[in-house]
Amino acid sequence: MDLNTNSPPEEIAVSCYGVTLRIVDATGAGLCSRLRDSLAPEFVVVSTASPGAVSYLVTGERPRYRIVRDDSEMFAGATDEDVLAWLCQDVENTVARRSRQMLFVHAGVIGWRGLAIVIPGRSHSGKSTLIAELVRRGAAYYSDEFAVLDDVGRVHPYRRRLVLRGETRPRAELRLLRADQPSDPLPIAVVVAGSYQPGVIWRPTIVRGARAALPLIDGTVQGREESERMLRIAACVAPGIVTLQGPRPDARDVAAQVLELVDDALVSRALRAGESDSGDLAADLGRLAEMRLLSRDGRPAPTPRRLETTRYVRMMDFLAPEEHRRLLDHVLAHKDAFQESGIVGPDGESGVVDYGVRKSRTLDNQRLEDMWEMFERRLAGILPAVRRELGMPWFSVDKIERQLTVHGTGDFFGPHVDTGTAIVAKRRISCVYYFHETPRRFTGGELKLYDNWVTPTGSTGAPTHTTLAPVDNSIVFFPSDAFHEVCPVQPGSDAFGDSRFTVTIWFHEGSRPVRLDAVDAR
Repeated sequence: MDLNTNSPPEEIAVSCYGVTLRIVDATGAGLCSRLRDSLAPEFVVVSTASPGAVSYLVTGERPRYRIVRDDSEMFAGATDEDVLAWLCQDVENTVARRSRQMLFVHAGVIGWRGLAIVIPGRSHSGKSTLIAELVRRGAAYYSDEFAVLDDVGRVHPYRRRLVLRGETRPRAELRLLRADQPSDPLPIAVVVAGSYQPGVIWRPTIVRGARAALPLIDGTVQGREESERMLRIAACVAPGIVTLQGPRPDARDVAAQVLELVDDALVSRALRAGESDSGDLAADLGRLAEMRLLSRDGRPAPTPRRLETTRYVRMMDFLAPEEHRRLLDHVLAHKDAFQESGIVGPDGESGVVDYGVRKSRTLDNQRLEDMWEMFERRLAGILPAVRRELGMPWFSVDKIERQLTVHGTGDFFGPHVDTGTAIVAKRRISCVYYFHETPRRFTGGELKLYDNWVTPTGSTGAPTHTTLAPVDNSIVFFPSDAFHEVCPVQPGSDAFGDSRFTVTIWFHEGSRPVRLDAVDAR
């Protein structure tokens, strides 16, 4: 076969879920690099193609491009855009058909509270629009094309770019791939089956047991070739899922109801902790779905409790490199000045050492003041934006409290709020700046921000949480009344420099300003 001699062939080898593919582009159109940017991040570039790899060869030039796959001509197109679109689709379908590590199902997937919500469907079913709306509401994006199931039925990510019908590029506001977004395999909790129909009221059939897995079976890519494996995985999944079967209305309505349904079921299970059936989440999902979705007027029943995610703001590269080094050198130079960290006791006494609650060491504030100007000028500029992102109304800052802490072997801070006693009750925003030697020489030390149960009489911490790794030179802001904890730290050695270092800062609310029209002007 004649190759285009205007430029040397471009070549790439990628692997995804056990399937390796080799692509050679002899057109000079840069298709290999463009293909890599278009594929899901689960496609990993490999140095060499393994024996048995699927091979693609692209030749020709406008208006006659040709694609050969494993020595068989498969496609002819007039433009390089046509070739790229066909190549992307065929590469994805080839992985779905040939993978022996995973079972691929035509479905979209999002993660919510550590659970997977799966929306089976092919083109024109409204699947992508619903996935996009769920992501806008804070869900983690897992897939728009395939639910990738392992042998026990957990869903793995396949995060190709989500482009809604009629659009040519992903929407930036979806923020599909966030630095803090989890991508661990998730158990399936809810299957939303059925296509979009304008104007309908969502009253789905609520299916439990073996029949709940039928939409997954119907959407399996290798249904005939992998029937035994498919049925085995379906048997693993079926006892733990609820399927909501039937035509659905606008994605905004469905997304809100599905996420609230999962939240309510998690709260219900947590409230029954210790009872014999407290672990049956599917039973709670089914019961609540009947109550909320099948009510006479089709609207959700009032919810006495709801689960809210604690908001946070994280900024990377907070200090300039020379400032980061200066701060680290300052801490290392004063390692002998660190004292055991205290807490505020129930009677309001500060500095109480209680190793059952907190274990770490703190540098006296005077030595921190030597470094404070690096933080002060930045914090003053970003605080208004942070306040807005946290959803907080304006408040005047009365004082800024700060503390420099080191966490060594086994150090931690158990679940707590930063506003637990009267002397700290006016803290409104807490923030933590993380810094350490590079490369990092410790494990653990994650910040867990717990969700909230919101009830008519107040709120309290929930068992679900967001976990944030202690990224060097990053800073995290969150409400001071949010339950949070610091996970135990394990340095690689006893060396002080291997520890986890933080500057913790609290913004206190001052007195509210007096309205001029409320002042007696006599």
